[in-house]
Amino acid sequence: MFSKIILYSEDKIVNMIYNFYRTTKNNFSISYIANSYKDSIEKAVELNAEVIIIQLKHPVYKIHNFFYDLAMSNIYPVVLIFNVISENQIIYSITSHKDITYINKIKSFFTQSLSEKYTCHFDYIGEEKDSNLVMNFRISKLEKTEYLKDILRGVIKSEFLYYKKKVNLNLNYYGYYVYICNLMEIEYSDHYLNKNIYYLTGEEFIKECETILDEYSGGEVFYINPNILCIIINDFNCTSVATKQCKLFEITSKLNGITNSKTAFRYMSSYIKGIENIRDAYESFHYLKTYNFFCSDAKLLTQEYINSIKKEIDYTLIDNTIKEIKELINYDIFNIELNKLIYKLFLDIIKPSFDYNLYYYCHTSLSSELVDRYSNLYKKILPESSPHKKVFFTSIEDKCSEFIDSVNQLRSELSSKYMIKNSIVIQVLNFIHIHYMEDITVNLIASSLNISNSYLSQIFKKEIGMSIIKYIINYRIEKAKELFSSSDDLIYNIAEKVGFFDEKHFSKTFKKITGLTPMQYKKKNGKAKYI
Repeated sequence: MFSKIILYSEDKIVNMIYNFYRTTKNNFSISYIANSYKDSIEKAVELNAEVIIIQLKHPVYKIHNFFYDLAMSNIYPVVLIFNVISENQIIYSITSHKDITYINKIKSFFTQSLSEKYTCHFDYIGEEKDSNLVMNFRISKLEKTEYLKDILRGVIKSEFLYYKKKVNLNLNYYGYYVYICNLMEIEYSDHYLNKNIYYLTGEEFIKECETILDEYSGGEVFYINPNILCIIINDFNCTSVATKQCKLFEITSKLNGITNSKTAFRYMSSYIKGIENIRDAYESFHYLKTYNFFCSDAKLLTQEYINSIKKEIDYTLIDNTIKEIKELINYDIFNIELNKLIYKLFLDIIKPSFDYNLYYYCHTSLSSELVDRYSNLYKKILPESSPHKKVFFTSIEDKCSEFIDSVNQLRSELSSKYMIKNSIVIQVLNFIHIHYMEDITVNLIASSLNISNSYLSQIFKKEIGMSIIKYIINYRIEKAKELFSSSDDLIYNIAEKVGFFDEKHFSKTFKKITGLTPMQYKKKNGKAKYI
């Protein structure tokens, strides 16, 4: 039985590995050559591949996104990541696995396929060859990182001078900024399997940041923990305030560019005069990160940014908006204005307040109103309330979309139960519910009912609150969600079953309506394979 491999790399290396596979006997099959990290995951899901071999390419945040997308894909292949470090040298790491023999076969396949051109070094403590070199390097890095973490916790000048001399810290004697990149759970519960891969990519991530620092006055880059990267930036060698501000803008813009992971939040302290004050800057990070939920669109979170956009709470406006929403929930739930009012409440009023209690109050109040009005019909689609801690890992935009999605789903449920008075609209709903898997159009429906397109569109939108096409799309997505929860079908099969004949269009539409990609939704709500 051959193990299927998805391969993503530069053309030269792809050709060498593929030619080796074609001309030698081995236990592996190159099933697909991907053109991006995302493509490699999508094909691994589609083909049920056992192995993904990918090259580490810069900027490294794209690899971080790969880790995140892989975790959301609900597949668990062996991953081999390699980095070309010179003209004829490659360093690589691989997922840990209980079957050591299988892992060794993958390593042998990879190294032999490139042996004519490259010497491949396995980056792992315990490997016989170069083990002391690797181990000594990591131990020295750990020692330096511990000193830097101690500086964050608070040191006096004499302690700092000792650390600076002991491990040659690239820090000035005074004047700093602290920049922190919080990768927000990039490394999931699979850390024990992939920790060596994370270490390999993490080191490259540090090097990218160090390259930026070296363009200016230097500094230090290190991990506080596997998810939080800290950068201490030395103050700039200039006396002009304008020049200093310009350099600060330049360096933070460049750092933002290379820490641009889809799950990352970035923070920046104010100016730090002396080493004794760095603890205060680090504590300000813990204060600022409480605003993540409201600031997912911020490129860099600073106290100045918070102060510039935070607004006083207008309780009268909130009460009036909630009242309007509740009236529509009770008497006109199909009114298209309902969605607009929900967006206004969450994103225009609550978001600038930076008030979690206000968010919870409004969300709970509206959810309770829907439950009171529609009882069990809404209870079964009610979005799960996130614990206060978990809210940090999402955004108010996501929660708003999730809430609106639940309202749209309720509308579909209500339509399905024919809580509609107009007999023509009921016939239209009947037609859609029977033929949604087919290529249906407004013209086709109108013809089947012997009425004009314009009249049909007019009465349907008046009764339901949305166009026929939009209703068909929403209904198809709801059916797709049911299939994701009850079957193991691949995404493109489900797309066809609900009337989408273009997988990319299906994925884009699904994300727009639900806030999640099909793979993310399947990961979160898919049928469990094991009990």
